[in-house]
Amino acid sequence: MELSQVISFSMVVMCAYFIEGLIGFGGTIMALPIASAIAGLKVTVPVMTIVVLIASVVIAIRDFKHIDKKEFIKITSLMVLGLPIGMWLFSSLPERPLKVALGIFMIIVAIKGLYDGRKRVEEKKEKAKSKYIEIIHNIVLFLGGIVHGAFTCGGPFVVVYATANIKDKSSFRATLCALWATLNAIMLSINIFRGEITSGIMTMSLITMVFVIVAIVLSNIVHKKIKGDSFTKFVYVALFISGILMMM
Repeated sequence: MELSQVISFSMVVMCAYFIEGLIGFGGTIMALPIASAIAGLKVTVPVMTIVVLIASVVIAIRDFKHIDKKEFIKITSLMVLGLPIGMWLFSSLPERPLKVALGIFMIIVAIKGLYDGRKRVEEKKEKAKSKYIEIIHNIVLFLGGIVHGAFTCGGPFVVVYATANIKDKSSFRATLCALWATLNAIMLSINIFRGEITSGIMTMSLITMVFVIVAIVLSNIVHKKIKGDSFTKFVYVALFISGILMMM
């Protein structure tokens, strides 16, 4: 791969992970369409797995005190169950229909969130969690594990659950980063076992990581200045954009 391609790839990932560092998800989804056009999907996905792992570990360690341990354990447990199914689907089924379906789901969730998400700003009537809603959330997290196993981007599904159950923006970001670190460590271990991580992919990952470090620093500065309401809106806007990009 030429130097110009490597730099272009790294810049795309840097911009995407500025978003990832800011809100805790969306980096892979936003980077995947453009980055794969530059380097190909077979290079992009494993590179993303490594980069997200490193970036998420850095943020999770730095913001460890903000991690919601109870929610982290619940989300991780349900998503891990779906992870191997997603990895199998990615190697067995056509990629395009899965990406389009994911994009449509993301857009629907984003529009719904932008439309009625604001209602909870002053709605402090904590409705008792119905068993029905809890079951739906559990299914959504399981599906998120499948999607993450297939494309390393289960964020849209997690956001459905996390925005309803993790109110603090710092906890939201830290918990999701701890989640991605855990899931990607599992996926990377499987990829290494399969012999899919080549020296070329490792080199590409290290170069890209230099750019991503800049994104992490900048995102941390901006993150501290975002108000809670603006943060929630930004999450759904990012989700909407990600859905469009996923279908391209």
